[in-house]
Amino acid sequence: MAILSLRPKAFRTRNPGRDAETDQVRIETVSNAITMALADARRERDGLQQRLELYDARAATMLDNAASYGRRSEKDEAEISSAEQNAASARARIVQLDAQIERFGTLLAELQNQPTPAVGSGVA
Repeated sequence: MAILSLRPKAFRTRNPGRDAETDQVRIETVSNAITMALADARRERDGLQQRLELYDARAATMLDNAASYGRRSEKDEAEISSAEQNAASARARIVQLDAQIERFGTLLAELQNQPTPAVGSGVA
């Protein structure tokens, strides 16, 4: 049978240096995740932008070589309309990606400029 100690043990905390290392690892984990998301968003935006520029160049060439507006077939008009809708969707997505990239950049900057909390300033 174990004898229970009636004397309370002294409250102990970890070494502040070890706490700082743990905090830094957590910040780096979040920072790495944001960095990966930022790179993914940039790749998606850049690829979409490149495809959109290629589409714009092809569309301009097609319109220059096409018969006058009044003489286009319904099929040609439907294809042009569909392509214009897809291009508009791509432009809207690029705006969304730009906003995401800006937010991720702001979050990353905040994490990198995070001051280290003073020892003893935490809530007990």
